[in-house]
Formats: sequence, structure tokens, C-alpha cells
Amino acid sequence: MSSKPTISSMSLKTTEVRRRIHALGFAALLCSASALHGQTRDTLPGSGILTRLPLVGSPAEDRARLGQLLGRGTTDGFLIRSPSSRLGALEGSGPVRWSLFAPQVDAGWNSTLPFSLNQGALWSGKGSSAQVTLGGRVEAGPVSLVLAPQLTYAENQDFQTIAPGDLGMSAFAAPWYVGRHSADVPLRFGNRPLVLLHPGQSTLAYTTHRVVAGVSTESQWWGPGIRNAIVMSSNAEGFPHFFLRTESPVRTRFGALEGKLIVGGLSESLFFDTVSTNDVRSLSGFVATFRPAAAPGMTVGVSRVVYAAVDRAGQVPTHAFDVLTRWDHPQPPVRAVAPGDSTGRDSVLVWPDAPQREQLFSVFGRWVLPADGVEVYAEWARTELPSSLVDMLNQPNHTQGYTLGLQWAKPVRRDDLLRLQTEVTYLEESTTFNNRPVQGYYVSATIPQGYTNRGKVIGAAIGPGASSQWIAGDYVARGWQLGVFGGRVRWNDDVYYDKPGRSYVAHDVSVFGGVRGGVRVWRVDAEVEYGGERRYNYLFQNPEVEPDGKFAVDKWNRSLRLVLSPR
Repeated sequence: MSSKPTISSMSLKTTEVRRRIHALGFAALLCSASALHGQTRDTLPGSGILTRLPLVGSPAEDRARLGQLLGRGTTDGFLIRSPSSRLGALEGSGPVRWSLFAPQVDAGWNSTLPFSLNQGALWSGKGSSAQVTLGGRVEAGPVSLVLAPQLTYAENQDFQTIAPGDLGMSAFAAPWYVGRHSADVPLRFGNRPLVLLHPGQSTLAYTTHRVVAGVSTESQWWGPGIRNAIVMSSNAEGFPHFFLRTESPVRTRFGALEGKLIVGGLSESLFFDTVSTNDVRSLSGFVATFRPAAAPGMTVGVSRVVYAAVDRAGQVPTHAFDVLTRWDHPQPPVRAVAPGDSTGRDSVLVWPDAPQREQLFSVFGRWVLPADGVEVYAEWARTELPSSLVDMLNQPNHTQGYTLGLQWAKPVRRDDLLRLQTEVTYLEESTTFNNRPVQGYYVSATIPQGYTNRGKVIGAAIGPGASSQWIAGDYVARGWQLGVFGGRVRWNDDVYYDKPGRSYVAHDVSVFGGVRGGVRVWRVDAEVEYGGERRYNYLFQNPEVEPDGKFAVDKWNRSLRLVLSPR
């Protein structure tokens, strides 16, 4: 067994890093504002203009979704989206066309605990953090290149964690995500400030006959959720992958079809274990949507991924079609009888070993009704496919998870709107564990890292075995908006019931709320969100049981987030 190299000390002091990040963010704001306000096009044929990269989860994406709700935009491609898929063709008549991306900044601060949801490569720990995205794109005939690296910084101040008892684990790994609930979701990403440069939202693609093929490291979002996508979201850093997708909807007399096939490699974080021979996993995935011609506001879809353990990165392409060819079902238990027991009274049920691959499957739908200013959506998922129709009818809730959501908007004066959003996600263990094995979301008994990339879950941001409820209301005007939000998350609840002897004695729950708003400054959107979080029984520690104990804690956390992006 070989060990991973330790992380070297950062060469920049924390104060220097802060100064540089603040300067970079300020420069990005000035660059975006001045360039978009004063520059439109270069004078050379085929030269570029300053454009915006439509990041997943950005203010621009929120406006696009609101426009769909009001009948001002198409829903094409929205439930299978990534930055490159949302880009239009570059203008210009030259053989080579290019543009630069106006910088985008995502900065934040947490007072006591990490709070980092759907931020990709950025981990927002305690203290300040920031991510800057910049770059450009080039098109030459059917070939296109999007080069959009991301620079991330996390101050990563100290806060209370619980060290794992296993000497083979990193000191920052979550102590309960081992065994049958194993996953690479560190409680903390090391004990030093982090300054990292990532490939970010980069893509090289070739387009022909309505099909786009390429290689990418960009983030993706599959499904209708606003806060949580069960199978594929922007919560983790984008992983390197090959893809094949429809360039535009394939329209038939019955409706419009879109689809995407991917194969990629998932990486372990530096803060999970000391084993260096299992750091890569393959991921094969497929997603497809259909918009019926009879109901153009409706979109239904299906998605599935299969991820497997591999010995090295070179084996990843051999798993390209796992999503279409691997349809494993758990084997039923067998009754084992102890030697010498002729009566069988001491027999026990033994569950066969599972293969070293796991799967996630979901069906989803979204119905936009512009005449009423409302959309409803849902995603229903399982970590295990039904073995038969009877199995499906008998126990439809086996390993199920779901998201339900609604968004409503109503004009109140001129272009001003009132908007309401609400979403519920449930990924906790189903009650069928009483008579058959249950595989939790994003964890695995045979693949130690689970469904993660570089220490963050690829699916729903709330993570393994969690549930959440969220609601928000906004007043949206032409150049500004203001709103309130609130929610609740019950974290890691599956492992609470799985701990022998109940060493941790209470549910770990966050209740949060706050205000949010946005304003356009020149041609830059500045959006800010400030909230307070009450974390009850942090890491399952209950103050009623140990009122004077060292590990008896409820915690208050305050969070601030600022996003700057070109209009």
C-alpha cells in the first residue's frame, strides 16, 4: 500500500492572498463594466467581441428561466445544459471567429462553518472565498474551443471537526463515511488556505449533422431542479469527459427530442484516504428529454449514470457504454447454516458481494404554463433498478429519492414582477431496509469514494442521506430585485441510524433564512445574498445529553455571497 504525497505549504500568506483576490475581483468588475459599456466589436473581420459565458447557476440563467415562465424564451435544451451548450454561434464572416469572456466573480464569507452549495470547484469553508472565471472562445468551421479556466481561493479558517478512527483515512475525512456508507466528502479541505487553478468550463467540440462531439471539463445540470439535481449538478468541480449530444432539438411530428451521452473520469480528493491505487473511477451517463408537440411547455426526461472502480485513467474509455450495457441487480440473500448444525436453527441470511460499480437512475418532468406565470417540476430517482414489474409495484419506494418544485411569477406594474419559488428534496434511506439491502445516495460499499469528484457530491448539493425544504420570494424590477428566503436541511441522516451504539445522539439539522437582492451597475449584474444559519446538533452532537461536554454544540453561522457577472 502506497501513500499519497502530503500537501506542500502555500507560498502566499493569507493576507497577501486576500489582497490579490480582492484586487482581482475589483478589476473584474471594472473590466466587465467598462468593456461592455464602451466596446462592441473589433474592426477586423472575424475578430471577437467581449461576451458572456453562461455559467450553470448564474444570474443570467435565472433570468432565462424567468423569461421562459413569462413566455419570452424557449425551453429548448434547458434540462440538459452546460455552459457550452448554451452558447450561440459567434458573429462574423471570417474563417476564424473569436471572442473574449468578460470575467465573472463568485465571492463569499462564512463566519463559523462551511456552507458551499452548487459552487463547482470552489469550496466555501470558514472565512472568505472567491472564484474567478475568465477566458475566451474560438470557432473555425465546425470546430470550436471554449477555454475558460477558473481560479479559486478559500481562506479555510479552523473550525471543529471529528477525526476518523481509521489510520488509513485522512484526518479531514468524515468519520462516518466508511464501510457500506463510504464516500469522499471531507469535513474540511486541509488546514491551509487554498489557491488553485482549474481547467474550469473548457470544451473542445466538433459539430456536424445536428450532433456535437467533444471533450470537456465543464459543469453540467440534468433535470428541472433549481436547488438540487439528483443525478448531475454543478455542485462538484466538472470532471474531464468525452461527450456526444444533439446540437439542437430533433423535431418530429410528435415532439422534440434531445439527448447526451458522456464518459469521464472521477478523481479522489486529497483529503480522503492514504491509498494511491484507487483514486480514479469511470462514469458513463446518458440523459434524454422529449417535448410533446401537443404540450410545448412540457418536458419529460430520463437520465442514468453508472460509475465503476478502475485501476488507472487509461481504463476509463473502456467503460464508455456501461450506461447502456450494465444492468446489474442485487442478488437475493442466501441462508447460511453453521457447520454441524443439522437443524438449521442457527442459520443466518448472507447478502452476496456487490459488483464494483453503482448506478443512479431518474425520470423527471417540467411543465411551464406562461399564461398563468407558473411552472411545476419533479424528479424521481432510484439507486437500484427494479428487478421486475412486480418488484416495482410491490415496493416502488425502494431506494427512491425525489425533488418537487414550483415557481410562480406575476406582473404587478409595467415590467415589475412578484416571484415565489419553493423546492423539496428527499434522499434519506427508504423503509425497505427492513427486508432488503438499501444503497444510500452517493455512497457505496464497494467504491470507497462513492459518487463524488474531488471531494464533492456530483448530484444534489445537500449530499448523502439528506433532505431539504426551501422557499423564496422576490420583487423583480427592471434594474434591480429584492427578496427573502428560508429553508431547512437535515444532513447525513442515513449514517445517524447506522452508527453502532448511537455514539452520536441527535439529528444534524440546519435552519436558515436571509435576504437577497441584485442591481445592474452599468452592464454588470451584482447579486448579493446574506443569511443566518442555526445548525442544531452539529455533527450529531446533542447539547441536552452532554450540556457541559466538549463536543456538545449547536452553532450559529452567518453567510455572505456576492456574484458579479456581465449582463
